[in-house]
Formats: sequence, structure tokens, C-alpha cells
Amino acid sequence: MRRRLPLLLFSLAACLTAQPADDFFESKIRPLFAANCYACHTQSQMGGLRLDSGEAVLKGGKSGPAVIPGKPDESLLIQAVRRTHSRLKMPPTAPLKADEVALLEAWVKAGAKWPEAKAAAAPGMKVSAAQRAFWSFQPLRNPTPPAVKNEAWVRTPVDRFILARLEGKGITPNRRASKTTLLRRATLDLTGLPPTPEEVDAFLSDQSPEAFAKVVDRLLASPAYGERWARHWLDLARYSDGLLAAGTDTPLPNAYRYRDWVVNAFNHDLPYDQFVKAQIAADLLPESERAGLLPGLGFQAIAAGANDQVDVTTKAFLGLTVGCAQCHDHKYDPIPTRDYYSLLSIFKSSKVHESPLVPEAEVKAYKDQKKKMDAVKELIDEYVQTQQKMLVDVLARHTAAYMVAAWKLDKGQEPDRTGLDEETLQRWVRYLKPPKEHPYLNDWFALMAKNPTEAQVRKAAEDYQKFVLNLLDEAKEIDDKNYVAFGGKKGMKDERTRQYTNIVSLSTLKFYQWRELASGPYKVDGFSAPPGVYYYDVQCIQRFLTGVWGEHLETLRAEYEALKQDLPPIYPFLHTIEDGPKPADGKVAIRGDEHNPGEVAPRQFLTVLCKGEPEHYTKGSGRLELAQAIAAHPLTARVIVNRIWQHHFGHGIVRSASNFGQMGDRPTHPDLLDYLASRLVQSGYSLKAIHREILLSNTYALSTEPNHEAMEADPDNKLLWRANLRPRLDMESLRDSVLAVSGMLDRAVGGPSSPMSGFNHRRSLYLTVSRTRLDPTMSLFDFPDPNGTTEERPVTIGPLQGLFFLNSEFIVEQSKALAAEIAQAGRDDKARVTRAYKMLYGREPDADELRLGIEYVSSGGNSWREYVQVLLGSGEFTGMP
Repeated sequence: MRRRLPLLLFSLAACLTAQPADDFFESKIRPLFAANCYACHTQSQMGGLRLDSGEAVLKGGKSGPAVIPGKPDESLLIQAVRRTHSRLKMPPTAPLKADEVALLEAWVKAGAKWPEAKAAAAPGMKVSAAQRAFWSFQPLRNPTPPAVKNEAWVRTPVDRFILARLEGKGITPNRRASKTTLLRRATLDLTGLPPTPEEVDAFLSDQSPEAFAKVVDRLLASPAYGERWARHWLDLARYSDGLLAAGTDTPLPNAYRYRDWVVNAFNHDLPYDQFVKAQIAADLLPESERAGLLPGLGFQAIAAGANDQVDVTTKAFLGLTVGCAQCHDHKYDPIPTRDYYSLLSIFKSSKVHESPLVPEAEVKAYKDQKKKMDAVKELIDEYVQTQQKMLVDVLARHTAAYMVAAWKLDKGQEPDRTGLDEETLQRWVRYLKPPKEHPYLNDWFALMAKNPTEAQVRKAAEDYQKFVLNLLDEAKEIDDKNYVAFGGKKGMKDERTRQYTNIVSLSTLKFYQWRELASGPYKVDGFSAPPGVYYYDVQCIQRFLTGVWGEHLETLRAEYEALKQDLPPIYPFLHTIEDGPKPADGKVAIRGDEHNPGEVAPRQFLTVLCKGEPEHYTKGSGRLELAQAIAAHPLTARVIVNRIWQHHFGHGIVRSASNFGQMGDRPTHPDLLDYLASRLVQSGYSLKAIHREILLSNTYALSTEPNHEAMEADPDNKLLWRANLRPRLDMESLRDSVLAVSGMLDRAVGGPSSPMSGFNHRRSLYLTVSRTRLDPTMSLFDFPDPNGTTEERPVTIGPLQGLFFLNSEFIVEQSKALAAEIAQAGRDDKARVTRAYKMLYGREPDADELRLGIEYVSSGGNSWREYVQVLLGSGEFTGMP
């Protein structure tokens, strides 16, 4: 990366020379500031700094001027984004990309020119008739399935569209997959679980023409269908059980009710147009429909703000990248910036809301009692924290005595324990073991290596004590400064303020030393550190509080416990949204800068998706009109049937599943896409009808076998002459399949989320999803980042995943359970190995597999557990046939 930067800077310099400075700033620098800096450095002026005008940048903040024109190396802004400054590391959440840093460097080097703000934007994009004629914006055509030469191959109309293209290219499609392969494929596709041996036997014994149709109907009626397909939707909805925060998620305690609603919607085949409207405007639908659809508003309530709502709503339902029009007219699609702000006005006219599921009296009783409890809890926390800090100060003033006493104990001598706390002394004995992450005890360790006298030891200890007391004083000064920066007690308690406030801190090495002496225990990325030598938690500090000090704490605790006893159970509620008190049209933010307003953006639908000028929404926020417009547009039907196709074949008919615009892929089978979208509408928006139409086709049942002639003509298999190879199941199907075959899967449907652990045997759908710190195992198997919508998960296969199957405690425990299950399933090793293959792969082993299995398990010991562990980690079990 470092070698790229000189070349990159040279290119940017050339760009600046060739491009007017104003254009460079407006196209590159202002959007960069808007996206990464304006949340903290406009009206909030964190650190005293604003970055929304040239004058403010030159003036700077509490640390001095942000920019020195022509001198990037000396500019605080550049030092902060490079993260080379000792204290300032910006943005605080994640570093800028190298290219973005280079843009800022080039801008500062060229003089940091800041164009004068303009009162209004230039006239926006006009959507032309040619742009409206783009394929995805057109009405549905409901094409007639084409004639084909090989009529015998056709099982459903879907096959006609596929076979006509193949025959036109002279390609012969693969033969059908085996019945066991087809059953495993369909069962995993529709439920995320493998078929049981009993289901395999039933399908193999059913020789009727309707045998597979019966399987499909059974799977679509299974509760597991809704769980499987809800997860696909939750990827789009960026579902999580909390909101992004500084350390851990700000909890959304009832987010699971939205997740469970999605499961229920799929299982009961809620018409898709209703599914769409519920997630945009359920609160505004007729009262007779509202109660059952209101949980769908979780789609909006778990958002990171109105901009996120616009981006995710348009991508998920319409397959359009409307978010790209936030700072300028869309570069590729006919979406003016005004259209973006029209939608933004709709969502800004709405607000997040709690919708209780109990009478108001119950809500009030809980909130009143909880408020009393929180007030007492705050008193306890503040009192304990104050005593902890005071105790650190008191003990620190005896640092030299503790160090000398620890030295004597290490030499086998009895120290003078007068005035010393025994537990603290033992902590010092453990602490004075090199090495450290800081240099402040280097002199001490060097002295210890020289067999020093007691006088020398005492002198070194006293010198170190002086340093410690000065360090604690410096830490207090920094705490005072940060207290002011946060805005006092209220700001200290607000997670968003804590996340985005520009605070000061000790230098890195001093912080390490302070942490080892005065910090509480902490855990980072699986690493756990003990408390500082002088830190005592709320349980341990009690023995230091005697007399009135201890009695005061006991009184507060007793008061808290009494209030807790009277606290009613927390009332259930839905995370929803509702119209704000004053719905209004907003204004275009020129270049994405809300402090530089342009023309009015009336609340309305996207211009290109309307026949003429869009209708101005005036009923409340306009969400209901927006929901109705989205649900009725042909693009919405095309997008969802394409997503269904994508999850059955590995790729959509349009491979860019959330981009049906100019830069998206064109459909490989446009007539088939419109046929399926038309079928969706004709079926009353039944998603199960579309699943059935697809799964009963011959196309779905093809094998994955290679065909060299077909490969030459269609190497990417866009024409679908074979089933697409899918090398690995997703994280949820993989974990759930392991639990299912081991007999440990808890099939309870719905309820609160719970963290991943060896004792949690629920389906993976019900695992806690964090936006701040995603579970490492989920990340290892490509679980998507829930901070944004995900149209298609990446599929990586690497050594760490193999090591997971070798060493994971979870896999070992499930292997033991599976081995025990198999041991009872047959009278001899041959029967047991056969049972293992049927349970895991849905087939019987061939002769070599049977022989090798029997040879291995006959060795005794843990051979059965190890054998099934290997079978679990095989590509046949972890992949999709």
C-alpha cells in the first residue's frame, strides 16, 4: 500500500492540474467530509472543530488549526486521518481508505481551496423518455412460454424458457440428478436442514410421478421453511439485536419480534404485496389489518437513521441504488438528487416508536418503578466508582512499601506488613514479574538483576511511586477534560455521544501502565485481562468500607432490592415507527451537506417509476402512499422472484440482485423473469407458488456433472445446462445440519435471541446478531455485516474453517452425540457405518467407503467419535449437491 501512495498522489496532482479546484473539491473532498466528518464536526463542533466551511477549517478547534494550506505533513487534519498523531485518530470508528487519505493530502498540498457556498443547486436531472424505457422500469409482459423441440424434457413452463435458449445454442442439458441428491438439495434449499434417513427411504420408495411434488409440498408446509427463508430476508433487512455503539450494541430487546414476524409471514405465505407494505407503513394500514402487520415495521425501526432507511428500502424492494444520489444526481441511473431527498423527507417525517402489546396502565407501572430503580442504581454506581477511585489513590500512596515488601517475599524474607493490605500485597508479588507493555518498570527490573541492597530497592520503589502518583494526577486531569467534552453526566451516559466525541487520553505507554494499576478487568477479541493492582470491584470493595461508609452502601442496596421486588415483568412491545408531529417536505442537501440547502424536495415516489410527474404525498409522512407505490410497481415483483431464483440456483436471473439499474447485470432470461413476476401477481402474490413453479421444473433437478462441450459454449453456466456448484453451505445451514444429525437440535420456533455457545442448540436463526462485535464463528463462515443490506453472501473456503471442524469444542461435542446415536442404530459396524452415511449424506456408502469406515472404527478408543467428526467436515456434508 505504501508503494502505491506516491503513484496515487502523482495521479491526483495531475487530476488537480487538469480539473478546476472547485470541481475537484465538490466531487471529491466535500462528499468525503459529508460521509465521514459532518456527524461530529458541524453543529456539534466536537473538539471545538467545524469542517463545513473554509474559515472554520483554517480556524480549527481546541488543538489548533486543522489545515495549513500547502503543508499536509504539518496539518492536524492529515495527521489525524493518517493516524500518526499521538492523540487524534480520525474518524474514530474506522480509518479512511488510503485513497481517501491521499485525496485530502492532495487537496491540502494544492492550497486547501474551499469554494464559496452557493445559494441553490444547479437545475437537477430531467428524466427523459429514453431513460424511462430501460428494461427494468417497464410493465410486466407476461410472455407465453416458447415452443421447444424436446417436448418430453419439459415438466413446467419454466423449462420451456430454459430449454429454448439451450437449443438455440446447440447445448444439451445435463441429465437429472439422482433422487437422493435431489431430495437433499430441495430439503436444504427450503428448510436449511438435511433430510432424515426416514425421509430418504420414503422418497426412494415412492415411484409415483407426483413423488417429488409431495416432497416440495411437505417442505413448504414445514415450520422450518419460514425459518430458512426468513434468514434470507433478514440479510436484506440488516437485522440485528442491537444498534452499533462504541463497545457493545445498544440493545434492541424486542427486535426478535420482527424476526419472528418474518418467519410467520413466510410460513403463512403472506401475500408479498402485503409483506412489502407492512414493512414500510403497517401503522397506517386499515385498522383491521394493522395488528397482524405492525411487527413488520421492525424493518424500519432497526435502521441507523433516515438515510439508512432510504438506502435499504429501495435496494431490498426495488433493487435500485438510490443511496448513490445523496450527494449528486445518480451517475448511471435516472435518479435525481431531488428524488433521494424526496424519499428522505418521508422517513424524516417519521420517528422510531415503541408499540406496547399490553394496556397503557401496565406500561406506566413498569416505567414508573423502573425509573425509581434506575435512580437508586445510579446512586450506587456513582458511590462505588467514587470509592474505587479514592481507594486507588489511597493504596497508590503506599506503592513503595508494597514493592519493597513484595521484593522481600520474593527473596524468602518476612517483610514489614504494617499498614499493608494482604490481597494487594499478593497482587504486587504477581505483578512484579517482567516483561511489561511499557518501560516504566525497566529500571526496577534492571536493578533486580544486580542483587541490590535494601536501600537501593527502597530508593527505586520511592522513585516509581512518585511517577505513579503523577500518572494518576494526569489521568484525573484528562478525565475532567473529557467530562466537559461529553457535556457532563448526561453526555457520559449517552452511548452515541461517547462514540462520537473527540476525547483526549493518556499517551499509549502511560495508558498501558495506568491500566495495569487502576483499570477494571476487560476483554478484547477473546483476550481477558485481570483488574489493575489497585482496582477492587463492587463485591470486593465492601471490606474497605467500614462504619458509616459501608452502612450507606448497604442501605442503598437494600432500597434497590426492595424496588426490584416490586418491579413488574417488563412489558412486551414492538420496535416500530410512526408519523412525526409535523410531517414536511425537506430540501436537497447540496453535495450531501445538510448545512448547504438547495431546492425543496417534495415527498413523492421516484420520478422514473411514475408515468408522469410523481404525485405529491400530503397524507402524514407519505409512507403509506410510498408503500402502495412500491408494492404495486412491476420492478418489485421482478426483484423478489429473482431473489427466490438466486437462492435456488446460486445466482439470480439478474445476478446483481439489488441493482436492476444501468450498472447492474442484464437478465440472462428476461422472458422467464417476467413470466415468474407475472405468475407472482396472478397467484395473489404467493411466494410459495413461485417456489413450487421453480422446484418442480426439470431445470432445478439437473445434475452438476461436467460437460465439456457445454462448458465451451457457456462457461459461466448462465444458460443453466447444469445445476450450479455451491461448494459450501452458509453458516446457519452448516451449524443447524450438524445439530440435526447429532440429534441435539432444539426445534422450538421463535422467542428472544441468545448468544452462540456450546450449550445453545437452537437454530442459528435465533443466535444473537451484533452490529458492534459479530461473533467470530459467524464471521469465519461469512455471516454478513448487519450494518448494511446484503444481497448475496460471499463464500470462502479456507484452512481456518477446516481447523474449526478439527478443533472446535462444538463439533467435538456434536460428534460424541452423533457417535452415541449411531452406536444404538445397528448391531455391527457395517450397519452403523451405513447408518452414518444415510444420516449425514442421505445415501448408503459404496464398497470402498464401507470398508475404510469399518477398518477405522475397529481400532477402538475414540475412533467412532473421530470417524463421524471427519464425516461432518467432509465436502459432501458441508456442500450443496
